[in-house]
Amino acid sequence: FIFSWNSAQQDLNAARTSISSLQATVNSQESELSTTKDELLTIKTELENTKNYLLNVDDELEATELRLSAMQTDMLHLHNPTFEEATSFLTEDKTDSKDYVEDSYVCSHFAHAVNINADSQGIRCAYVDMRYPQSAHAIIAFDTTDEGLVYFDPATDERVRPVVGKEYWRCIEPRPGYYYEKPSFDDTIVDILVIW
Repeated sequence: FIFSWNSAQQDLNAARTSISSLQATVNSQESELSTTKDELLTIKTELENTKNYLLNVDDELEATELRLSAMQTDMLHLHNPTFEEATSFLTEDKTDSKDYVEDSYVCSHFAHAVNINADSQGIRCAYVDMRYPQSAHAIIAFDTTDEGLVYFDPATDERVRPVVGKEYWRCIEPRPGYYYEKPSFDDTIVDILVIW
């Protein structure tokens, strides 16, 4: 009987140990389950945020596509002017009244401004990048329907007839009463890039 009692006591202790171990396992798994639930909530939130972000990106892409389509349509509406139309446009355009400010508003700014203004009038205008041995200069051009490709200096509206190998100052057709002298730098044209 004593043996049975000891055996029962041992079985009870073993069962308690087993229950305690199972309880620890259950507690651990409950903790893991809670952590997993938290992770799932975080993932769900991230997924929702990503979904909203992608919806915004999709909206932005659609808007960009519409803007690009409008730009392409506008570009198709640009026309090559007559020489008279080009010179009239330049007379009306006030870009040349702006001051040339070294390192702030230079030839490239003048050329860009005239180009944008011509586009807004439906006139096709090129940005022209001319390279010198040590520097560069920006002017504009129109592919006129009656005189072909004609160039102008956007800071003065004077006609220019650029030729590779020739000094730029000699290519300018000065306004009445004006003349140009050789600059202190080499303005020999080494390349002319016309960008439409």
